[in-house]
Amino acid sequence: MRRLMMPIVLALVARGVQAQAAPTTDTVRLTLDQAVQRALEQSVDMRLARASVLEANGQVRQAFSGALPEVTGSLVYTRQFASIYQGIGGSDSLAKLFQNTPFGAPNAWNVQLQATQLLWSGGKVGAGVAAAKSFRQAASLQQDETAADVTFRVKQAYWNAALQSRLLAIAVENLAQARQHLREVQLYRQAGTRAEYDLLRAQVDAANQEPPVVQARNGYDVALLELKRLVNIPADQPLVLASALDSPGATIPVLAADSVGPPQRPGLAAADATVREYEQLLKVARADRWPTLSVTTTYNEQAFPTDVSPFGARFLRGWNGEVRLSFPIFLGFKTAGAIEQARAVLLRAEAQRDGLRRQVELEVAQARGEVERARALLAARRETVRQALRAQYLAGVRYTNGMATQLDVSDARVAAQQSEVNEVQATRDYLVALAQLERALGRPVPVVQQPIERVAEISNLKEAQP
Repeated sequence: MRRLMMPIVLALVARGVQAQAAPTTDTVRLTLDQAVQRALEQSVDMRLARASVLEANGQVRQAFSGALPEVTGSLVYTRQFASIYQGIGGSDSLAKLFQNTPFGAPNAWNVQLQATQLLWSGGKVGAGVAAAKSFRQAASLQQDETAADVTFRVKQAYWNAALQSRLLAIAVENLAQARQHLREVQLYRQAGTRAEYDLLRAQVDAANQEPPVVQARNGYDVALLELKRLVNIPADQPLVLASALDSPGATIPVLAADSVGPPQRPGLAAADATVREYEQLLKVARADRWPTLSVTTTYNEQAFPTDVSPFGARFLRGWNGEVRLSFPIFLGFKTAGAIEQARAVLLRAEAQRDGLRRQVELEVAQARGEVERARALLAARRETVRQALRAQYLAGVRYTNGMATQLDVSDARVAAQQSEVNEVQATRDYLVALAQLERALGRPVPVVQQPIERVAEISNLKEAQP
């Protein structure tokens, strides 16, 4: 029976191992918001930021421990193999006298409990705790800054993938149109209404549309891989973008107000917290010039049994306390050097904070200008697409009626294709510009959906103003 069951068991185990080793092939559908949320939960950058916050919490607890009493305990066993008191006086009387003392006992047990409390250290402990709290605040704010950066990079990668998807669709559609036109020309040629030149031209035109499809498909695959990397999706797992690049009804998000307000970057607040941290660390370095006052109490019990075991032995109790005042006299300029280093680090942190503040102001101005530029360009591109598609339709009608050449049809299709490419590129640039503005400000910006035609009218009115 066992021999019959063994092959079945092995087959089931092998099937289970194969199922575990098989790659995940379930298709993942992600909207833009879902992609951002997934990246915030699983990205490597956010894991590192959360680890930094955890480290900062540990530093706060460690710094606060200096203000609390320190209690330690110990249990020590000592075995005396040879004593310097053996043989003194030529008899064992002296050895018997010290047999219950640490000097002559062969076995000694010592149980000790000690407590130490720091009373004053020149403000070193308080400054250390304040520095650790500032470090924790900076780490938490830096985590928010990392989250904002991850959000922007995911949005950028998402819209890049959506752009490549639209470019691929445009390339495939143009290839289909070129092949459809080739079939029509072949029918015209068979009917004798078109010359061989028209047929050759249509064949070349259709063949020329194949490389852009391959290039667009490769660009789409690369963009998807980058997005998968950011949102922590396996490279071999299918991914579908659920958020479209174009808004329904030919509308785009527009800033609800002309003024976006001052920036609220977590990085700026983190830089301020870092400056406060180094200010406290400078106080810590200066506190080493002052004396320290501490109090210590020690309680111990000792036993000197005749054998190894302490059970049944008589323990002797001891308890003492001390007050200690320690003050530095000369440490070889160690404290002065530490103070200079702390002051230099503080100056560097202040310079970095001021530089970051100016950089953020510049980023906000650039992002706002890029939003205006991309919005005006998108409105112009949308109108160009409408005109190009109309021209392509008229070129096809004229060719069917014998009023246009094959070259006219090809040129019209290429112009329409390029206008569509320019439009989707402008749409991507505008959406990324909005995300960049939010990244520069450190907060979401209020937007409203407006028709493209209305946006174009507003842009024209602004350009007409002196």
